[in-house]
Amino acid sequence: MAEECEATNPLLIHSCSRASLKMRTISLRSAQHAGTADVIMNWRNDYIRSKRYVGWVLRAVYLAINVLSPFLHHAPATALYHIWIFSTVESLMLSTLFSLSHNFESVDRDPTIATRNSKDGETKTCWAKSQVETSSTYGGHVAGWITGGLNFQIEHHLFPRMSSAWYPYIAPTVRKVCEKHGVKYSYYPTVFENLVSTFTYMHRSGNASHWVREWGEPLSGKD
Repeated sequence: MAEECEATNPLLIHSCSRASLKMRTISLRSAQHAGTADVIMNWRNDYIRSKRYVGWVLRAVYLAINVLSPFLHHAPATALYHIWIFSTVESLMLSTLFSLSHNFESVDRDPTIATRNSKDGETKTCWAKSQVETSSTYGGHVAGWITGGLNFQIEHHLFPRMSSAWYPYIAPTVRKVCEKHGVKYSYYPTVFENLVSTFTYMHRSGNASHWVREWGEPLSGKD
């Protein structure tokens, strides 16, 4: 994967020197697709264009059911309360799932450091490799049904526009490709194991126990 991913992410590379700091100007449109256009995905293909109306219809149905419908069956105050309840529960569930799949032991917190510290500009950041090593996957089909495919976060990072129904089927192949190219694929058989890893990571981050020893003892005040 690292060998196959040679494209430079324009969001990560900037023209910067000691004499003059000059950021490269990137348009909003190019920034939106930076890192993927020349690597894996064709964001503006005919299939996506043909399905955009389906997306609009589904959004309208969602708003009608969850926002408009409560006002048709309840008093305004009650309707707002119902909307607040389901929005809060939905947000807490979503944030918890994202926290699990992005904060765990051995997660790569800074995949672009080699690129930023490269003096000759030859060190490239592999977009696909960084997507894999900054996220995790847990569970299988059942967890996928419950979370809407968010448990396959690595696959979601790599193929964000693929239907989540396909993630369980492509996951074994993604793991094999990662293993072939030496990319760390973090998988937890159950959500509980991922949760334990997340709390372990948070604890170590909080007390700085994960710091490299040659940096000194950060909590002792000694260099």
